Amino acid sequence: MLSSLRFRLWLTYALIVALAVIVAGAAFLVYLLRNPVVERREVQRLRTIANILVQRNPILNNLDTRLGRQNLDQFALRTDQNVNARIAVFSLAGELITDSRHASQPPLPDLEILLKNQSTPIASFRDSAQKAWLYVLSRTDSGHILVVAAPRPRTPVLTILRDELLSPFLRVILIALLVSLVMAFWIADWISKPLQRITEATRSMAGGEFESIPLQGPGEVKALAQAFNEMAGQVQASQRSQRDFIANVSHDLKTPLTSIQGFAQAVLDGAASDPQSLQRAASIIYEEAGRMHRMVQDLLELARLDSGATGLEQEPLQIAVILQSVIEQFAPQLAQQQATLSSHIDPALPLLQGDAERLARVFTNLLENALNYTPPGGQVEISALLAAGWVEIRIADQGPGIPEDELGRIFERFYQTDKSRARRQPGGVGLGLAIAREIVQAHGGSISAHNRQSTASPEGVTGSVFVVRLPLPGAENSGTTKRRETNR
Repeated sequence: MLSSLRFRLWLTYALIVALAVIVAGAAFLVYLLRNPVVERREVQRLRTIANILVQRNPILNNLDTRLGRQNLDQFALRTDQNVNARIAVFSLAGELITDSRHASQPPLPDLEILLKNQSTPIASFRDSAQKAWLYVLSRTDSGHILVVAAPRPRTPVLTILRDELLSPFLRVILIALLVSLVMAFWIADWISKPLQRITEATRSMAGGEFESIPLQGPGEVKALAQAFNEMAGQVQASQRSQRDFIANVSHDLKTPLTSIQGFAQAVLDGAASDPQSLQRAASIIYEEAGRMHRMVQDLLELARLDSGATGLEQEPLQIAVILQSVIEQFAPQLAQQQATLSSHIDPALPLLQGDAERLARVFTNLLENALNYTPPGGQVEISALLAAGWVEIRIADQGPGIPEDELGRIFERFYQTDKSRARRQPGGVGLGLAIAREIVQAHGGSISAHNRQSTASPEGVTGSVFVVRLPLPGAENSGTTKRRETNR
């Protein structure tokens, strides 16, 4: 438990909260220690005393005679005893006239120093014994300077903290800590729970069970869950592709191998001894070996495309010329099936960059599929035109169409059904469309398929359309090439 992410997150938040409380408490204590509230109160008291003495006592305004000075000394002593403040008077020339504590305290600083220090927010000075005094100055009607001073008070911080602030302060801190720890636990749980779900889903996936993770928690955790779901989908598709490969390839290898083995055995046993039988056996063995050779070539081509070692030639090419050349190759098959081919190719199509031989293979695969699934007397349509930064090539047939639940899988390698277009010709292993997709994507384009709908057909389907989109050189296309890795 101590090593779990939830505990570490909770402990981290708890330490941060504790540190914040400590820093706040220390700052509050420093504020109390340096808070001049008590000093301001004392200065205000001294200022009140000075104002009262200047406004209401005539003795301060009659200091020119000897009697007046004697009366001032007695007045200063009595006032000091009554208000507990040091009373002193200076002449404008800086001469000290009276000081109520001249006998018990070190002498006051010169008037010049007192006037200078008065500019500070709280006027103070230190006497010769380094004792701190607070003071205020006030001018009398006779022009003399009255000084009212008192020792700087010592702030009883610990006493104030203990008697008035400690108890409520501790209660607030305890409540804040409790709430913070609960919130820290909730936040830690909010972050760790989605990660735990991802961990459990990973273990399930290792056991062969795939489940989608809900996108919950912080944004980063949601992104991780989304990436995991995509990875799980890719792994699932890869496993499904492997199962299809094992099923289809084993079947398609078994069929020619059985034929080769059977006719070779017939030759060895002498069952095919006459020249005509030997010729037929050799022909079938040759055809089946060629079929296996094509299968191996397709697998090698896919392996090269997967590894990136495609060796694509990047040279200017005219897509119209390539399409016309492919169409001419199928003239005999069109005549044999009594089918027609309608082409609508824009002669002004710009030059593209790519590998002409491999693109010709793509269109050969698609056109051969279209002819294989078009009934006798039917029509195949091929068109090429510009479409917003793309060259778009469409190949449409009048076949039975593709089941809707299989449209999303027909470009998967090794995928075959009785009605899918994955089988390029009898005896294929479901690699024709997969290779076509890899070649198109290697050129930065895309390939897709959909059915044509018609109300005249009982099922509403009158054929399929394959669309190849190739980017123009230098064109910025949104939603372009998906990497091949995302389709593996």
